[in-house]
Amino acid sequence: MTPIQLALLIFGVMLLLMVVRVPIAGAMFIAGAVGFVLQSGVAPFLNFLNNLAFARLANYDLSVTPLFILMGHFATQG
Repeated sequence: MTPIQLALLIFGVMLLLMVVRVPIAGAMFIAGAVGFVLQSGVAPFLNFLNNLAFARLANYDLSVTPLFILMGHFATQG
């Protein structure tokens, strides 16, 4: 399958999912997952999902924001 055909297939899948009223984020994820699986296979996709979950939750920079908001709440409430 050529890259153009794959891109058209992914775009078509995304549009089809939107027509059947799947939320846009879900439609984009499913279409992207289909494209990734068609290019790389199922095992790399599952490995990617496994590593992605840990990488998002282990990021220290993103944990500072809720704590900063909590500190501001405590400061304003006395």
